[in-house]
Amino acid sequence: MSDKIIRCGYRIVLPLLLITSTILLCTGNLPPQKPMILGRSRAFVKDTVVVGIYSVDPEDNVITYYIDWGDTTKPGWSPFFQSGETIARSHIYVDTGIYFIRAKARDIDRAESGWSDTFRLIIEPDTAQSILSKKEEN
Repeated sequence: MSDKIIRCGYRIVLPLLLITSTILLCTGNLPPQKPMILGRSRAFVKDTVVVGIYSVDPEDNVITYYIDWGDTTKPGWSPFFQSGETIARSHIYVDTGIYFIRAKARDIDRAESGWSDTFRLIIEPDTAQSILSKKEEN
């Protein structure tokens, strides 16, 4: 008996009976869950903002993340990470304002999640950092 695995099924060859059949076991590649974003909701201009991003792939494939930081920087795909691992990603904002961060996940077989819920981040001026520092000293 000679068996051959096909990408989307299983082929059975029975040489004695001269029968070849293919049994399809296709479930397709399911996308990862939409990511969750965790982190502080406030930061200061030119501070390094760190957020945690988390998603799970149903087939436990490795995942890459596409992060839109809500400013003028061009988003891109991250390196691959284990499914279910919370990863830390950082960014620096150069202008004050309210930013909405979002992310999506893609597995190694290119199945892509929908966008995460937006994560609201307020970036305050440097002067606020000085005021807080002075208050902490007193």
